[in-house]
Amino acid sequence: MNSVSISEMYERGKNAIAKKGAEWWLPPHAGSYASVQANRELLDSLFFETRFFDPVEVDTSVSFFNTQLKTPVFISAVSSPEYKSEYSLTDMAKGASDAGAMIILGIGGFDQLQHAVDTGAAVVKMVKPYRKTELIYKKVRDAEQRGCIAVGMDIDHFHGRLAGDIVDKTDLFGPQNTKELRQIFSETKLPVIFKGVLSHHDAKRAADLGASAIMVSNHGNGSVAFSLPSVAALPGIAGKNSFRHVFIDSGLKTGTDAFKTMAMGAHGAGFVTTMFYAIEYGGSDGVKSLINTLTAELSRTMAVTGCSSIDDIRNVRLIHKRQFFAD
Repeated sequence: MNSVSISEMYERGKNAIAKKGAEWWLPPHAGSYASVQANRELLDSLFFETRFFDPVEVDTSVSFFNTQLKTPVFISAVSSPEYKSEYSLTDMAKGASDAGAMIILGIGGFDQLQHAVDTGAAVVKMVKPYRKTELIYKKVRDAEQRGCIAVGMDIDHFHGRLAGDIVDKTDLFGPQNTKELRQIFSETKLPVIFKGVLSHHDAKRAADLGASAIMVSNHGNGSVAFSLPSVAALPGIAGKNSFRHVFIDSGLKTGTDAFKTMAMGAHGAGFVTTMFYAIEYGGSDGVKSLINTLTAELSRTMAVTGCSSIDDIRNVRLIHKRQFFAD
């Protein structure tokens, strides 16, 4: 595949989606998406000092859930969108596998999960908080049997899904009893991750339930209007908890975005909407190309800040633009 810039890939992907009559699916500007917009504004307000002397060799490799990966950039919880498309999540998983990255799958069938695992990708299965508790048990057991590297739950769907300014799926999803959650996840040998954590309270409860990882997330288009933006919530959560992995998603677009979130304490950075652009642009090769390009941008940013490893990024001090001329 010919090399193109990230912005060009995004533009081509957006155009492909729009041609399918799914403009509504593209990032909107409504007030109900304020948290997602705030993520973008905050990321764009943060800067870092450069260190060009004494150059370092950069290594972007990481280990998530005892799995060696080439990059901390990953595909965050994806499900098939409701608009018609020629691609499948199998293609997305193949792109992740080819790039040496992790992919998290959201709502979907058992065969779909198997096809993704069969690509050789490092797959995490995120289970919805179904009102039918037996379905949760079934999907958690299935994830383990099919070879996923971890399993978890979207806690921000306890009260339904926010689609634009409409809340739906309240008949399908519902709040989960803490005792039941502990029982569900105590029965799996897989590491457990809770997604949608935006407060120290929920981070502590996730730890109490035995989670080894959390995802600080607004769930892409915003599961709750005006909840604390994930980028704003991240430093306090990462700084007060000792999870094996703290991940983040929602509104990230570039490798430099990933770098900034890791400077705030994240171990890995998830991309969702942009991966749909990539697969519309070039199928599984488009996904591979995007992950590789994001990782290359991350690597360059690491080099110019003197970071030889992903762990070194946490020592980088981010400077908000309001601090430029502070005494």
